[in-house]
Amino acid sequence: MKMGFDGVDVKILAYFKALGPDYAKLVAFRFGLSLENSRARLERLELAGFIEKVEGRIVKYYHRRVKAVKHRNHTYFQITKDGEQFLRDESAADLHWKKPKR
Repeated sequence: MKMGFDGVDVKILAYFKALGPDYAKLVAFRFGLSLENSRARLERLELAGFIEKVEGRIVKYYHRRVKAVKHRNHTYFQITKDGEQFLRDESAADLHWKKPKR
């Protein structure tokens, strides 16, 4: 892994690429991380330029496999072009995250 990023960071980037913007608390739940660890990882990915905060008050994302539009209540992050390039350069096999309850 480059620049001190581990497999979980790569999986988070792949998650953002597959499902769109999300927030720290949900990322923590999906990957079994503490909220503090999730926020630290997102901050590190943002400083590297791999993710960015979603601007505006409305966010489009995938929830329960359905594309949704909602008013933003949290700070959402999305993958950037640099993040997508980094993801292509890394091996992102064995991607697993918890699916939402129905």
